[in-house]
Amino acid sequence: MSNLIYIVGVGSGDPELITIKALNVLKRVDVIAGWRNVVDRFDFLKMDGKQLIYLNYKEQEVQIPEIVRIARERDVAVLFHGDPMVSDYQFLNRIKRECDRQGVQYIIISGIPSVLRALAIIGKDLAQIVFITFHVRGELDYDEIKKALEIGRDLLIIPEPYPDGVRKVAEKLLQIGCNPVLTVMERLSFPDEKVYRIKAEDVIKGDLKFSDLIIVHVPNCLRNS
Repeated sequence: MSNLIYIVGVGSGDPELITIKALNVLKRVDVIAGWRNVVDRFDFLKMDGKQLIYLNYKEQEVQIPEIVRIARERDVAVLFHGDPMVSDYQFLNRIKRECDRQGVQYIIISGIPSVLRALAIIGKDLAQIVFITFHVRGELDYDEIKKALEIGRDLLIIPEPYPDGVRKVAEKLLQIGCNPVLTVMERLSFPDEKVYRIKAEDVIKGDLKFSDLIIVHVPNCLRNS
């Protein structure tokens, strides 16, 4: 098991949604790294005497190389909220590049993303929607919303992780002539999960604010407008 780093999806919020495979990896490795709100979801990690490394945005450029260096001697798991392959490609790519640079192998352990919970709430199959994330660093292109709607499918959107993230989606929809009823799903699978259904224009009129754990369903309003 030397020279190995596990990239582990631990589920969407409810700690019971972690897979057996991911749980076994967490029990086996010596070092656990990840964002504090993800690592602290699992109390047993603190009791097992494992080394815990809490990542933060300001220091990750230094932390990631150090974590990969540790993986050359000890087994390391880096925890991802949901699934590593869903809306976290920038962070994942940083780890993969560093593993390649240092000659450390990585294994991706899939998790259960909040997108699946959102699909259950809106009653749609993954093949019936287009998924867009604005939870990324760098320049954002909100024209993606219009282009995706023109395909003829509904959208699931992860907004920017700020209180006005949903508002920016609503503003773009009104700009292209759509005023659909949005399903705004907050903190999916957490005990305080909430679901709101509200028109795009009312998000703006009410100056509504939401947390950073949001998925928005947009029905195919171009077809229906």
